[in-house]
Amino acid sequence: MGSTITGGLPVFLLGALFVQIQGDVPASQWVLGAAVASYWAAAAMMSVLAGRVVSWLGIRSTTLFGVAVGALSLIGAAFLVPSWAWLLVWAAVGGVCNGISHPAANQLINLRVRRGMLATAFGIKQSAIPFAAFLAGLAVPALALTLGWHWGFGLAGLFALAVGGLFWWSVPRGELARPRLGGAHVPLTPPLMKYLLLMASVTTLSAAATGAVTAYAVITGIERGLPVAGAGILLSVAGLLSVVVRVVVGRIADRANSTFALATVAAMMFIGGAGVLLMAVDTQWTFVAGMLLALGVGWGWPGLTHFVVSRVAGPATPSATGVVQIGTYVGSGAGPLAFGLLYAALPQTTLWIIVGAVQIVAGYIAFVLARKTPPAVPVS
Repeated sequence: MGSTITGGLPVFLLGALFVQIQGDVPASQWVLGAAVASYWAAAAMMSVLAGRVVSWLGIRSTTLFGVAVGALSLIGAAFLVPSWAWLLVWAAVGGVCNGISHPAANQLINLRVRRGMLATAFGIKQSAIPFAAFLAGLAVPALALTLGWHWGFGLAGLFALAVGGLFWWSVPRGELARPRLGGAHVPLTPPLMKYLLLMASVTTLSAAATGAVTAYAVITGIERGLPVAGAGILLSVAGLLSVVVRVVVGRIADRANSTFALATVAAMMFIGGAGVLLMAVDTQWTFVAGMLLALGVGWGWPGLTHFVVSRVAGPATPSATGVVQIGTYVGSGAGPLAFGLLYAALPQTTLWIIVGAVQIVAGYIAFVLARKTPPAVPVS
């Protein structure tokens, strides 16, 4: 979980602290979208290779590599940003951490967690992402408005180093080290690949919507009249609510099956889309309520999608995770980038309506996919 939090902190800190960053580093609103896009683009490229990297290096070395790269991103952002272009550089470095951490963590869960607790384990692991958003939002009143935005990234970098040290000390070499030559890589069958690509279309669209919300919620909240600290705290509360939702739905899914899990994913996306539409209404209370629904509930699906992937992919989980995560990464980058580029061209109300519609379409595809029979689990 610590490695996943480390992977999420670079992008969420960017969104939460961007107003303060602009005070020191001249940057237009589109720069935030571009930086977020560079983060997710790097994560997507790393995700393509992640399955083979985990098979080659082993879970332990891959995790340590990812955490080290995440620490470099955070510490670099704290101390070396002479111009806005460096925001893109350090964001991309952070994306590499994200792209490699998920397949390694998913394979670890697959190996170590008994079947009846898989969905709960994935819910806990995926709760690290909104927990990173919670920490980023909390950094606004706790650090950015008192000590400065550099402290937010710097302390996050120290956290990443502590996670790496703890993992190195507590997980000795052994079965999580590099597998024997000719080991672990299991190819994806054509039926499974088709299923995973449909799953990736769902995660692409939904991640585009939630990515736009997480990147621009604080800025929009401030423009709606919320105090700066209040906008950051709202992001924290929404992230914390998503943590709870992911764990709870994971525990429920363990008592059901992958079809139920995908139907639940669809329901959460529909609710999230409704929340984004509420954010489009130009009042403070609808923005607050909509954001809590959009992120607290509408962002609760990743744990269940990873659970479904592990159930249908079996020993091919690292490669399968990489395929579905590519969709997540592409959407998470494209959503904020498109929002940022259209920020000055379209009214905010129109932008948020588009985002809400994208989330609802993702929910519809998930609902259709839940009615399909999953492919057979590959044999190692």
